[in-house]
Amino acid sequence: MAEISVYLVVGLMSAAGVIAVSVLILWARLSPDPDQMVRTMLRRAGGETVFLFDGHDLVDCTPPARRIMDELAKGGTDLHRLCRALSTRFGSLPAPDSITETPFEGEYSALDPLDSLRLTFESWDGFLRATLRHMDAAPESAAPSSMPGEGEEVVTLRAVSDEAPFLIWTTDAGGQVDWANDAYLRKVPLSDPLQDGPSWPPRTLFPDVSPEANATERLMIADTDEGYDVQSVRHGGGWLHFAMPAEAAMKAEAAQQEFVQTLTNTFGHLSIGLAIFDRDRRLALFNPALTDLMPVPFDFLSAKPTLRGFLDRLRDEKLIAEPRNYKAWRTHIVELEAQAESGSYCETWNLPGGLTFRVTGRPHPGGAIAFLFEDVSAEMSLTRRFRAEIELGHAALDAMDEAIVLVSASGVVSLTNQAYRDLWGQDPDESLLPQRFRSALAAWQARSERTDDAHWQALAKSVERRDGPATWTGTTVLAGGDSLTCRVQRLPAAATLIAFKLSAAVSFASEFKSRRERPPEGSQPEARKKAS
Repeated sequence: MAEISVYLVVGLMSAAGVIAVSVLILWARLSPDPDQMVRTMLRRAGGETVFLFDGHDLVDCTPPARRIMDELAKGGTDLHRLCRALSTRFGSLPAPDSITETPFEGEYSALDPLDSLRLTFESWDGFLRATLRHMDAAPESAAPSSMPGEGEEVVTLRAVSDEAPFLIWTTDAGGQVDWANDAYLRKVPLSDPLQDGPSWPPRTLFPDVSPEANATERLMIADTDEGYDVQSVRHGGGWLHFAMPAEAAMKAEAAQQEFVQTLTNTFGHLSIGLAIFDRDRRLALFNPALTDLMPVPFDFLSAKPTLRGFLDRLRDEKLIAEPRNYKAWRTHIVELEAQAESGSYCETWNLPGGLTFRVTGRPHPGGAIAFLFEDVSAEMSLTRRFRAEIELGHAALDAMDEAIVLVSASGVVSLTNQAYRDLWGQDPDESLLPQRFRSALAAWQARSERTDDAHWQALAKSVERRDGPATWTGTTVLAGGDSLTCRVQRLPAAATLIAFKLSAAVSFASEFKSRRERPPEGSQPEARKKAS
């Protein structure tokens, strides 16, 4: 009986083991394989962009999705990285934690109404499937070929082109507009009143544009007075054009041209020759008076010669005083240019034939320099004549026996002759400071008798009183005993002439004394006789 029980237990255990193994085999066959489930889910995705997450971790994805994941910025879990990138194109998305905590489903559209991309979240048996698909695309081309982050770039670029304050458009090889920004399209109705509303392709605003890489040309919108600076660059098989408003530049250029025209008209009536050299030292502007003063051909000046070429031409025409050798001449040109830049150049050129030019160099805005050529021949001739007359008058005064002194209206000694300088032993011209009348009077009084102060007071009164008599005469005695006659004569411009003359008796006595001391003509001094 006991033996039967042992066999019975063993048999039951064996049967139980067989049943357990059978159950395990059956469960294994019937339970889904996770990897197989993943493969099934991705196989159903076809050519779409599909991401499969287990929690926050990416477990598998389609090839388009793999390219996107590889280009995402690093940092955070896989789900965080994808949601961060998608939010720039789809706006605010649910937090990744809320997506994975409970079964989640949702569909989101792109922010841009023109963007057909859709984002779908689905929960499958603990897995989260995210799908990106263009709704207006064929199934085989539904997968987006760019990163989600590029959607923001597209929106930004479209906003930049539409909000740009200048015109942007592209043309094909035939010159027809195939794309334009809002600024360009807004100009089309204004330029074509017959066109009712926008149409495509829009009218060409600049039919005269001649595309050339990186070249800028000034063009006007057809049938308007609006000017633009148009620049074109090669773009694929056509051209990309940019048009900047040139109204401000055109006004500035017109004002500058008007100003130059005004200057030209003004300078055209000047008798002074003008030559302006720009910062590169080329002749930029000259007036007709320059060709009148100097026999330089108009064609030569119109060719805009350099400063050195201009001066060399003047040198060849004998219109400039030149140094003896060419090296010194070049040095002279360098010094002339430097002085003109500082505004300190001013010389008088004495030319053959009696011509005299006053040449002035002045700095000009923008690094330019201006030279003024003034014919001062008549002025210099008049100055020379006046100087000769003055010198002749001085010579006449020096030849007089009377000592003459001229006192100006301000009481300054302005003129004396040689007899005055010999009589009083002083020359006012040798002093740096002007000599006053009272100072000269003190010197005269010091050399006369001390008891004759009344004479000098009367002379001073006659000189300083403008309402007194026109003439005054008085006599005094010098310290040496000579008699001196003083005469005061009022002159125009409130000037006063004072003449001093020794009396005739004193002059005769002095002459007689000198003759007595002089040896007779034909006789020799005693020393010469002894030598002979």
